[in-house]
Amino acid sequence: MRRAFLPILPLALLLLIAGTWLAWQHRFEIDPSYPHLSLDDLVRDAVPDPGVTIQRNPAGNTEVTLTAGNPSSAVVQLLPLPLPGKVEFLMFDFAVKAEGLVPGPSPWSDGRVMIEWHPAHHRMEAQYLVSSRGNDAAENPCVVDDSPHGPAVPVLRLEHLGSSGSFHLKHCRIDVVRETAWWRIGHWVLLAGWFAWAAVVATWGRTSGLGASLLAAALWVFCVTQWAVPGPWGSIRPLAPLFAISEPAGRAVLSAPAVPPAAKPPASTATPPAQVPKSLGELPFGGSLLLEIKDRIKQARPLFHTLLFLGPTLVLVFLIGRWKSAVFAALLAGAIEWSQYLFGFGFDESDLFDLSFDALGVVLAILVHSRLSRWWRERKVASELAAAGDASASQAT
Repeated sequence: MRRAFLPILPLALLLLIAGTWLAWQHRFEIDPSYPHLSLDDLVRDAVPDPGVTIQRNPAGNTEVTLTAGNPSSAVVQLLPLPLPGKVEFLMFDFAVKAEGLVPGPSPWSDGRVMIEWHPAHHRMEAQYLVSSRGNDAAENPCVVDDSPHGPAVPVLRLEHLGSSGSFHLKHCRIDVVRETAWWRIGHWVLLAGWFAWAAVVATWGRTSGLGASLLAAALWVFCVTQWAVPGPWGSIRPLAPLFAISEPAGRAVLSAPAVPPAAKPPASTATPPAQVPKSLGELPFGGSLLLEIKDRIKQARPLFHTLLFLGPTLVLVFLIGRWKSAVFAALLAGAIEWSQYLFGFGFDESDLFDLSFDALGVVLAILVHSRLSRWWRERKVASELAAAGDASASQAT
């Protein structure tokens, strides 16, 4: 019976992968009650701060440029979003370019774009969107950021913290999005499906009991959700170049200003010095605790990947045995690397390096389990022999 059921497991795995991909790609929809915002909309009423210019480039597109003047003074520009209320999810399409930007003394001292969230009953929190230095260019056609504490008022923040050079926001499109019913309900169905599939695999063949198998399945699903999809990332990215989002009918339109905007005043006199915004400095790390640990121990990356798989695999080996634990570990490693590639982080030699140390963690877990099992058996035999010796001595007396 089990052998007849075996071909269904790979098919169910493929269906779950396809369902997860489809649900993720359809996670968001544009909220039609909010207008689409372009960079023109963001700068329409903006007053440039010192070191900031807002102008049209040779192609006729609006561009915001931050130029370092005083190495000890940051160049900052705030661009409030002209939205009729608080929002929770924003989808960005942007492009930035650094030109001769020499970073400052701190790791974060470069050109960067952030989104500030101003909730009603919490302090403001800022999240990174992109940063650049030297002559690097960066663009992202689709990334979603969400407010950490529910609906809030968003403000786009540009900072140039380098000692020289310029930082350009060349393009920016912002849409208010919301989660679809397809995702809100479907992700729970998918979670149950993944747990059921893992439980069937965990109970296959010889097992130490149903409870241990269910616990192993729950541990594996937890690791997949934390390390692969949704993963540890601060921003929400599509598992493709773009989310599957269509333009809604009857969408709100940003009303035009009653009076044409006045010409932008010179940067040196645009804002009184006391009102010039300050840099936020180093921001709290965006993403999960796991990603923060990985960032802080960059020099010990092999150790990180080894321990990342050593711990969970060791628990799985004790719960369901070696070969099934190895299967789960291999699927987890594949899910992590494949999801990172689909999220747009690429795949190169360093990822092969990571996979090799993931495998080392699995091998070490099996070896540790073998040594501990042998030690336990020897201790148990010694205890039984000691008990038998005590019983013989008592009978002799």
